Amino acid sequence: MLGRRPLDNLDIPTLLAVLALVGLGMLAIASATVEQPGREGLWQRQLLWLAVGAMLASVVFIVDYHFWAEFSLALHGVVILLLVMVLFVGTEVGGNRSWLVAGPVRLQPSELAKWTTCLVLASYLTNRVRGSMGLRQMVEMGVLVGAPVVLIALQPDLGTALIFIPIYMAALLLGGLRWKVIVSLILAGVLLAPVVWMQLEDYQRERILTVFDESRDPSGVGYQVRQSKIAIGSGELTGKGLFQGTQSRLNFLPAQHTDFVLAVLAEELGFLGAFAVLGLFYYLILRAVVAGRSSQDRLGTYICLLVAAWITGQAAINIGMVLGLLPTIGVPLPFLSYGGSALVAAACGVALILNVRGRRFVNV
Repeated sequence: MLGRRPLDNLDIPTLLAVLALVGLGMLAIASATVEQPGREGLWQRQLLWLAVGAMLASVVFIVDYHFWAEFSLALHGVVILLLVMVLFVGTEVGGNRSWLVAGPVRLQPSELAKWTTCLVLASYLTNRVRGSMGLRQMVEMGVLVGAPVVLIALQPDLGTALIFIPIYMAALLLGGLRWKVIVSLILAGVLLAPVVWMQLEDYQRERILTVFDESRDPSGVGYQVRQSKIAIGSGELTGKGLFQGTQSRLNFLPAQHTDFVLAVLAEELGFLGAFAVLGLFYYLILRAVVAGRSSQDRLGTYICLLVAAWITGQAAINIGMVLGLLPTIGVPLPFLSYGGSALVAAACGVALILNVRGRRFVNV
């Protein structure tokens, strides 16, 4: 007997949550750039990327997720090749060589790497891990994650590279790694921290130290964090109103349409608006977990939970940056920050969740 078609089981609540986040992002981008010469049309470009993301996400949703998993290693290899190309022929923006440019099209392969990493790890866990995970499986998965991470770090884009840590940690937990091993890894990381600290550039150390003392860099990162806090605090409960924020419109708040877009929303929509954004993220992650639990096989469960780890980790890092609790490392807020590649990749990630959810009644 044939099961119901995936479209008959499209998870409308999840889709609406994503559209609400994107819509709020569009409003924030438009407000933050409307009075900036040369940037007035950025929200229109983001709208165009939304259309591209919707088309590609539709393809990801329509094609069975088992197909994507079967070719996940090949897709991952293509993205890694693109990351290698970036190092040689990529375009540098803001100190990072992260983009491939072809005419009007700008592609950031590091964003696509998040999608393929979730997919290839889910496939690996399904086919290669039975019972508790051993050292060999840890190393092999480490290679799958480490290849894009090293290439991204060489751009250098350490902020994006850090997003892969929660994805890898989630994969280890899903693979049955014992807590003793996890604690040992954490302790090893703490012991290696001084070595890592010595390898950081001076500006990277300053970004970390500024978290504890904003006055260390009053005209740089400290200024960004201070203006972000001013924007958030000035919004109070209900905000100043859409397109009425002074910190963003008067250009006091740096990167207001990218990394600090949440501060724009907090200033204009207040605590209630910022709380709504957090609530939408919570609901989206909850729906991803529900989709994973209702999946008909382990592959679907792994895909949903790894994508959830990706979105959760990235959102948490961005929110920590905006609040001054984490170093400013250039991590966009999923679905809200300006950036075509990031929006397309996140949309395709949610499409995988919808794919799994929509096929929970389909026989294989």
